[in-house]
Amino acid sequence: MASRGDKGNGNGEEQIVETLAEVFRCFICMEKLVDAHLCPHCSKLCCYSCVRRWLTEQRSQCPHCRAALHLHELVNCRWVEEVTQQIETMQQTNSASQRESFRDRCSTHQEKLTVYCWTCRRCICHQCALWGGTHTGHTFKPLEEVYDQHVTQIRDEVSQLRRRLMELISLVQDVERNVESVRAAKDERVREIRNAVELMISRLDSALKAKLLTLMGQKNSLTRKQNNWNICYRRLNYNYMQAQDLS
Repeated sequence: MASRGDKGNGNGEEQIVETLAEVFRCFICMEKLVDAHLCPHCSKLCCYSCVRRWLTEQRSQCPHCRAALHLHELVNCRWVEEVTQQIETMQQTNSASQRESFRDRCSTHQEKLTVYCWTCRRCICHQCALWGGTHTGHTFKPLEEVYDQHVTQIRDEVSQLRRRLMELISLVQDVERNVESVRAAKDERVREIRNAVELMISRLDSALKAKLLTLMGQKNSLTRKQNNWNICYRRLNYNYMQAQDLS
């Protein structure tokens, strides 16, 4: 359904594209810009190799505005490459559209396809609809009307898809928030468990230290008692030996 291209916009778009192509063309070699640089005085674009050769082999002046110019003053325009690629794409699209416009004609009458046959589900010209005989008794609609219906349907479907996309984005955001909440709760629980374990270990350590001190005190007390008993035993043994000697 290329009848929309018959409204006269094609030539205007082609002229705009050609005008842009001229703007983004090297004013020295008049070819596509390669490694585009800009003169800071007149803002003209040119290939870096072209202007470098001019400034080094001819004179230190801009070849367009004749202002004094040196290589280090040139402005590197890296974005130009992307623009020129877009222009080439548009030119290729226009060429394809032109070829398509020649194909969008009736193969029998070489007329523009302006009628849509609902019975055959195909685009035909008005002569096929009126006098061809092949479509006798068929149901017809203007191609423009069918085109508008399809455009409206597609726009509605796109709107529905956008709404669905927004809903999905909202759901994803909710899930992400829930995940963050779960992670935060998990981290908090882990901290609580870690603190509880550390407190338990600290209490057990304190209890063990207190028990050890008690045992050490008991051991020292028993050691002192044992020493006292040893002293008493030695005294008794000494007295007994003295008594034996006297007898």
